[in-house]
Amino acid sequence: MKVVSDMDLGQEAPRFFKGAKQGLDVLAQSQIKHLEQEAPRFFKGAKQGLNVIGEIEAHLAEIKGHLASEFNVFHSIKFNENRISDVFAYLLDPDKTHGQRELFLREFLSDVPVNWLPDSGWSCVRVRREALTRQIENNMRSIDIEIAFRIDDRWSAIAIENKPWKKSTDQPRQLNDYAQHLGKQYKHFQLIYLTPNKEKPLEDSITCKEREKLEEEGKLGYASIWDWVSDNGWLKRAEDKVKAERVRWFVSDFRKALRKVLIESLPAEE
Repeated sequence: MKVVSDMDLGQEAPRFFKGAKQGLDVLAQSQIKHLEQEAPRFFKGAKQGLNVIGEIEAHLAEIKGHLASEFNVFHSIKFNENRISDVFAYLLDPDKTHGQRELFLREFLSDVPVNWLPDSGWSCVRVRREALTRQIENNMRSIDIEIAFRIDDRWSAIAIENKPWKKSTDQPRQLNDYAQHLGKQYKHFQLIYLTPNKEKPLEDSITCKEREKLEEEGKLGYASIWDWVSDNGWLKRAEDKVKAERVRWFVSDFRKALRKVLIESLPAEE
């Protein structure tokens, strides 16, 4: 075996690097020549590929136009407390044109803890918007949604005060007046305070003492509008059971659009 000394390596280094450089130059020239030869085929294939992609995109756009998968009629409607209450009241009323009878109402009631309402036995249901507080001196207040049940020839009711936004506030003595009216009008009642996160009313709407008394008696309860429009809420459960496709789409669009508006209403993080 021939032993190569450090001196021999030092002397041969220039020849080695020169040869390596020549080899790399030859390789590079060969690759460049190959690329030049293949370039027309490459760009022709690329153009064909882009044409195919364009055709696919045009076809998808046409399908998208037919399906209108992003269309939601509620996106063109400005949500406010009254419009939201209108839709809830419409769905909860068994006699409305949605044709689903008591479906929405029964799913709603499954989330409302009222011990005076039997599973069956109420012969009549009356759903009203802006029900006036005629039983008290301040008789021009209006309850957002009132659901009255006739049970054994007597009427009882669930009333909903809708406060969907964080910034929503009550008028002075508002819930106090509602409770007084409902107590005089009905044999049993429950007042549901609907807010983003089950917030309790302020002292100027109802005194702390009166609020706690109604809570203990089961006459004042709290609900979250987020729960109502969630994928686990009573509205979604009813949506899944709706027989009419048009109604199912209506409910789905309402839930999604309202949820979007609720998200947009959240205060920005500082």
